[in-house]
Amino acid sequence: MKKSEIKNILVPVDFSDTSEIALNEAIKLTGLFKAELFLIHVVEYLNEFNGYFYSVVPEIQTDLPQLLAFEKTVELKIEEKKKEIYKKYGIQAEVYVANGQVHSEIIQFSEKKKIDLIVMGTHGVSGYKELFLGSNAQRIVTLSDIPVLTIQKKISEAGFKNILIPIDNTLHSREKVNIALLIGNLSGAMMHIIGLPDSEEGVDINKIDIKLESVEKIMSSDKLPYKTTIVHGKNLAKDALEYADENNCDLIVINTGHESKLTGIFLGAFAQQIVNHSKIPVLSIKHKVGYLSIETPGFGIS
Repeated sequence: MKKSEIKNILVPVDFSDTSEIALNEAIKLTGLFKAELFLIHVVEYLNEFNGYFYSVVPEIQTDLPQLLAFEKTVELKIEEKKKEIYKKYGIQAEVYVANGQVHSEIIQFSEKKKIDLIVMGTHGVSGYKELFLGSNAQRIVTLSDIPVLTIQKKISEAGFKNILIPIDNTLHSREKVNIALLIGNLSGAMMHIIGLPDSEEGVDINKIDIKLESVEKIMSSDKLPYKTTIVHGKNLAKDALEYADENNCDLIVINTGHESKLTGIFLGAFAQQIVNHSKIPVLSIKHKVGYLSIETPGFGIS
């Protein structure tokens, strides 16, 4: 991803409170990036549940009139949302209603429309649910090749002022740093680079130092303010979240592609905990095979 290429932003809309929060943030980012805004609502079929249908089968044919009426209601509702956005913000959004599995339809749509950023609301999880991806947001984070911004709570200001980039001893692509720089430059943000070594052994500290030095050079070349810290602890995700809270960070940028997917059912431990438990927005970037890593000699911004 090049530094100036967030031109199309997609927001999955289900008319819930968290969906509305995500939409409001996406509208701010649309203005910040001078991007195009897309809204999508996916209707799933079979067995009516909370007003929705999941997968069409012969048994549901008797409910076809009700189903068609529901789809029409959704179309009218999302069109009203489009008019509301234009009246309030002057942004002409494109809106779509699709049928199928929510996460797969959103991913297919984002690829077809060349979406650069997906913005979604998420509820987070705790306890035994930590093991499972119960939400469509987490499935999309796991499977999407396109960056995904997940949001739990309302954000008061446009843009971000304190951006956290956690660096651990797994492979990180420079794409993660590129998109953090893009947002940081547009928002005038302070960049917080934290090193999270696996242990206090010299070899682990040395690896982190090399990575931090590479990122610092990029920040300096872009003339962005930054601070660098190495944090020692037993739970890297918890350490990162605590740092974010203590330093008033309003965005965390993480990699997900280097961690296990298991066909989209699980996230790697670090990314899973961050996405599930962060009270501030999390931007998840999938590491692409063959993409230069932070440790690549001559690493810079493409």
